[in-house]
Amino acid sequence: MLSPVFDGFEAVLKIAKNISCQKVITIHNLNFWLDARFRTPHSYKERKLKQEIVNSFDYIAVEDFIYNYVKNEAADKYSKYKFLYIPFTIFNEKQTRKFSKTGDTLKVVLPGSIHKDRRRYENAIEVIKHFAKKKANITFSFAGKALEDYGKWVISQLEEANAIHPGIATYFGNDKEIVPEMFLKEMETSDIVLSTSTIEFKALGTTEYIGKTKPTAAIHDMMSFELPGLLPSSLTIPENLKGSVYNYTNANELISILQKLIDSPSLLKEWKDRAAQNSRYFSASQIRKNLPFFYNQCSRCIMDNTNDPEIFFDKDGHCNYCNDYFNYTQRESTLYEYTPEKIKPTLEKIKSEGAGKKYDCIVGISGGTDSAYLVYKLVELGLRPLAVHFDNGWNSETATQNIEVLLNKLNVDLYTSVIDWEEFKDLQISFLHAGVIDVELITDLAIIGLLYKTSVKYNTKYIFTGHNTSTEFILPTSWYHFKLDSLNIKSIHNKYGKRKMKTFPYLTYAEQYYHSKIRKTTIIALLDYLDYNKGEAQKILAEKLNWKNYGGKHNESIFTRFYQNYILPIKFNVDKRKAHLSSLICSGQITRAEALQEMKSNIWESSQTIEDKNYVLKKLELSEQTFDKWMKEKPVSHYKFASYITHHNEYVKTVKKLLGQ
Repeated sequence: MLSPVFDGFEAVLKIAKNISCQKVITIHNLNFWLDARFRTPHSYKERKLKQEIVNSFDYIAVEDFIYNYVKNEAADKYSKYKFLYIPFTIFNEKQTRKFSKTGDTLKVVLPGSIHKDRRRYENAIEVIKHFAKKKANITFSFAGKALEDYGKWVISQLEEANAIHPGIATYFGNDKEIVPEMFLKEMETSDIVLSTSTIEFKALGTTEYIGKTKPTAAIHDMMSFELPGLLPSSLTIPENLKGSVYNYTNANELISILQKLIDSPSLLKEWKDRAAQNSRYFSASQIRKNLPFFYNQCSRCIMDNTNDPEIFFDKDGHCNYCNDYFNYTQRESTLYEYTPEKIKPTLEKIKSEGAGKKYDCIVGISGGTDSAYLVYKLVELGLRPLAVHFDNGWNSETATQNIEVLLNKLNVDLYTSVIDWEEFKDLQISFLHAGVIDVELITDLAIIGLLYKTSVKYNTKYIFTGHNTSTEFILPTSWYHFKLDSLNIKSIHNKYGKRKMKTFPYLTYAEQYYHSKIRKTTIIALLDYLDYNKGEAQKILAEKLNWKNYGGKHNESIFTRFYQNYILPIKFNVDKRKAHLSSLICSGQITRAEALQEMKSNIWESSQTIEDKNYVLKKLELSEQTFDKWMKEKPVSHYKFASYITHHNEYVKTVKKLLGQ
């Protein structure tokens, strides 16, 4: 791990570029490194150097609140970088406490300098004055400097409280030097941390003074000193600190929480015990589990940290993917957003608007389980769908038979779009040559475009797809690319393609906007509204419609089967079975033991995969020598080529600049 926070780091970075081990750069200020502006020749050179440095590293290590920021609030902006979640504060060895608390008075510590741009103390002052009037058994320690006029005002309010109840509020005077031991004493003799931070990743805590890390936040004070904590409701509690850290919304709620702790020493002890337990998760040995350099696998599903910079594990060994799944399904079950009853009004509306038309909706079909069962359910629910199939030349014989038999038995019409093979072949070869991960982007975009255009042709605004959370919820974003990025396809083909694209159904960003926002075409994932079980669906399809199981997920396409079973694991060290099986584990359709058993086989070495390789290379007219050479080359990011995502970010920056923001 390398941190460029010292003189002469450029020389070290040059050395780092030439070593083979995985490299991590730690960055405290994202704007300084990733968004650096330039106005002079010198700053232009500096900016280029920063970009070169950042791009030469495999990962950027950031703390938890920055990780949440770049993954949620600024996901598009930083999508081309790989981030590691590492709370730096805890890498120091735990030391023996120098100070210990005496007495039974509840001591609340408010760490960090008193500054209006970082924290707002109005609620805290109201709380302190409330307890001062009650002469309550509680004290508040302000462990930080009072800065500027706002800091002086806060101190004046504390003095008013002390006049009512002497000693209820303490603070560091600005007339003497503040040394680390002063902060240690306040933290180690306190019972609970109270944060008044307005923006967590700008908030500094006591660790800025005692040297554990800089910058940091009140959350890290809670971890470092094994203390329970209270955060404003605007801030998110990290998953691994739940149970010892709680949110408050206003002064009244804060008063209620603190009064309970005053009245119940056993409750305070329970919180402190949980805080100590939660803090152990942030020890160096635990953090190793969240680094890609040390193998770790989820204890609930089978996702692991093999080539997945986004995964992290909580104190129970559960990964963020299955935590997200259960949080999502719990929320949906609470809100009743996805139930058969919830979709009924929409289905009735589709039937009503489709009256007098030959078809009242469009449904995509591939011949696989999800889309086949979807068509079966649509007919059962009384809809009149037109089945739409995109034939890119890679259909397996089983998939073709499934489509024909299924639609004949259900009396559903089929619209098939057959792509120009020479054009499509040139596109696939271009992607293989480019070395990007999402070769299936070409097919996926074409399918979406075809569904939109067919809905216009047959005058319906409703499209059903087989996508569903029960079998497809889990999938790391680093394993695929933005599926509507036709600009990325064009850019890659412009560099490596040999033929002009005359018939490929590109779907531009403007066209996608038109269909979804102006024409208001609705895409519906019906299976999410049903109690969808893949195994049960396959039984029904086989018994009632003579449908045949073709094997793994998306194996209805020979190329997709080869892509998932060979190209992804061999070139990108990605085995999509982990994600597919983990989704099934979370939805209760298989056990973890069954999934682990299935994962024991090296699918890229199977006779089927060897047969597929020979077939694919022959059909693409590629020599094995050329293909194997491409497989051995280093993977290339989609963002090395033009992309709607990067163009969108530049557009937003330009607009903000014009607006003076």
